[in-house]
Amino acid sequence: MTTETVTTGLSLDQVLLVPRASDVLPNSVALGTQLSPTVALALPVIGAPAMTDKQVAQQFSENGALAILPAGETQLQDVQDLRAADEATTIGVAVRNAPDAFETAVTLRAAGASVIYYELDDQLDLAIESLKLLAQQVPPLTILVGPVAYEAIARQVLATGIDALVVAPTPGQPVYTVTTTLAFAELAAEFDAAVILGAGIRYSGDIVKAIAAGAIATMVDDQIMTGDLTDNLFQIAGGLRSGMGYTGAATINQLREEAQFVQITAAGLAESHPHDVELTKDAPNYAKN
Repeated sequence: MTTETVTTGLSLDQVLLVPRASDVLPNSVALGTQLSPTVALALPVIGAPAMTDKQVAQQFSENGALAILPAGETQLQDVQDLRAADEATTIGVAVRNAPDAFETAVTLRAAGASVIYYELDDQLDLAIESLKLLAQQVPPLTILVGPVAYEAIARQVLATGIDALVVAPTPGQPVYTVTTTLAFAELAAEFDAAVILGAGIRYSGDIVKAIAAGAIATMVDDQIMTGDLTDNLFQIAGGLRSGMGYTGAATINQLREEAQFVQITAAGLAESHPHDVELTKDAPNYAKN
């Protein structure tokens, strides 16, 4: 697929995964993913900074996922508290694009953060210089960068040596969640990097589709994370297991490499949701609209 900037394409709502004959059972699949050579997750889900505080970060970690602490005054203290509570916790933090971004990231890494989410803005030259320094001088540090929606920006960012792009809409450029992820995953592979879909996740089935399109993980927010977070993560894990069994994928990488899509209509989307079923308990984050 071409890696030019995507101006039209397919979203998660416009595709279904093609089933395959398989002896892979949902309870036997492996849900782990590798964010970088040094950071692995048991569940390919990342909590967005907008929904994360210290308690959320701890809950995500306990469930095998990762949540990114937002930039702000309490960030350093939150990192220190999380590290003191459990040295095994994988801690992710957001860093704003600013002249002191490199120093901020170094301080957070020293406090115990192992994942930096570098938040891009319109000062791309500043970001590129900071990212080069981080990638070259602060190992081992897993660096995620986003939001990215333009191919030209994605290529410049990947060339700095970062670990993963967070694909999400930016001013003037939408993201077609399937088509853009497919294109950017192909581009990222040229740099031995990866893609995280950072927008558009409403159902656990969307996570399956995003990974099938080439993402190594998805970023989630309160569109899907409602009520008890542990219940939500349990539902997401169940949806992933079901989808992977449906497509015959035993691992996340196999789902990324072998899954196929078929385009559907709006009517087909409605038909694909559960219907004519009496529920004894509502799912914590499921709604048709």
